[in-house]
Amino acid sequence: MTRKFRSTRKFDKHIKSLDKTTFKQATKVIQLFIDNPSHPSLRYKKIQSTSNYYEIEVNSSVRIIIKITPESNDQINTFFIVGTHDEVFPPK
Repeated sequence: MTRKFRSTRKFDKHIKSLDKTTFKQATKVIQLFIDNPSHPSLRYKKIQSTSNYYEIEVNSSVRIIIKITPESNDQINTFFIVGTHDEVFPPK
């Protein structure tokens, strides 16, 4: 199985709007996820009540949501959105 990586336009827009420090943290976390998705510092976990959405932690307040879908012999990892907890998990 090959892991492939993509991002949504929304993700691209949001990551560019992060402050400089958070942007550096986010790019470091993304590279770590690509290299080793099970690294404990990512706090990688499935989002409850979803079938294929996961989150990784950039810092104590910022999260990256990733949609993972199988496609033939590949696993597509789509960086879906990045932002504070309230931005990526809006109140119900």
